[in-house]
Amino acid sequence: MNKLIVSLLALMPVIAVAEEVAPVETEKKSLSVSVSTLNTSDSAVMATKPQDGEKPVQPLNIHIGPSKLTLFGYAQTQFDMTKTGPETKNSFSMTRVILMANAELMRKLSFFLMIDAASTQAAKHLHEYYAQYAFMPELKVRVGQFKTPYTLENIISPTLLGTVNLNEGTRYMAGVAGDPLYGNYVGRDLGVMVTGDAIKARDGHYYLNYSLGVFNGAGMNLRDNNKHKDVAAMLNVLPTKDITLSGSFIIGKGNAQTDDMFGTIAQGADYTRNRWSVGAEAKWKPLRLRTEYMGGKNGDIGNRAFYAELWCRLFRNFDIVLDYDYLDKNTALSKEARDAMPAWTRTNNYLVGLQYWVYKACRISTQYIFSDRNTGPDTKMWLTQFQIAF
Repeated sequence: MNKLIVSLLALMPVIAVAEEVAPVETEKKSLSVSVSTLNTSDSAVMATKPQDGEKPVQPLNIHIGPSKLTLFGYAQTQFDMTKTGPETKNSFSMTRVILMANAELMRKLSFFLMIDAASTQAAKHLHEYYAQYAFMPELKVRVGQFKTPYTLENIISPTLLGTVNLNEGTRYMAGVAGDPLYGNYVGRDLGVMVTGDAIKARDGHYYLNYSLGVFNGAGMNLRDNNKHKDVAAMLNVLPTKDITLSGSFIIGKGNAQTDDMFGTIAQGADYTRNRWSVGAEAKWKPLRLRTEYMGGKNGDIGNRAFYAELWCRLFRNFDIVLDYDYLDKNTALSKEARDAMPAWTRTNNYLVGLQYWVYKACRISTQYIFSDRNTGPDTKMWLTQFQIAF
């Protein structure tokens, strides 16, 4: 018995050392994993700044060691009825199913990925993919594919627009859709950009936001189709957190995807494609107003566009939306020459709608749009969209 007691006493220091060492070894091999969500109030959603872009409303955050993966997205389903002259069409459609992920690999380095699962063209499923290094709030470098910094409406998430579809002028001028020379590339391109926020105010917002980038100019998921590059820039001045004054431009040379309807640019030819814009956004409860004027040239053909969008909160979670949208594809045409064109070149769109915010960024919108074309029959459209976001 004495020998047993002595043996146990001799082993106790070894056991104690083993107990101290074991947790250290386990700690080195373990990897902490946690999941969290962020609830954002309706007021915070409505206050999202335009330059925040596709900002998550209620993201799912997965923390893996020092890295954080944020998952978020939205889907928009709609029913539309369109009457053009005597012809009427109606259809249900899945407009967008957007899935996004933002990986914070370290405090300053992140990676963003966006996929549209509803796109009917495989080449357009991948919308955005870029790496970003934030040296400081005033200087961030972004490399990859993302929205070009041109017009406020182009860079705002569709979940925060009052119109179910972007205004026709913005779609044409920003390379979203409608300009056959450029193609339909939802306002995105491949390139490199520096961006940042400067001069922080006492209430936490920044007085200045800027972006300057160099892009292929060919559209998303495409290699450059000529030897020229596009330069795009945007400057936003925010005298208060609720007012944004904006200016932006794109200068470069495109490669025509088809013949110009005015007979001045042939398919496959390089042509000057320059754009500029000035605009403003203001939020005065219960009102929200955003307006922009855009001008530019395709070759020697001048074009211009304008829109004004107004929200008014009628009562809790319920808004009325009014919008006027103007597009002129050739500012030099006389009335006689314009009327002689086989297709319309100038349009005025008038919109009135209602939207109800069901939960966070989930809403039901219904809108009536009257399109007054200079040539051909006018178009009347009724749209109803259900949007769900997380």
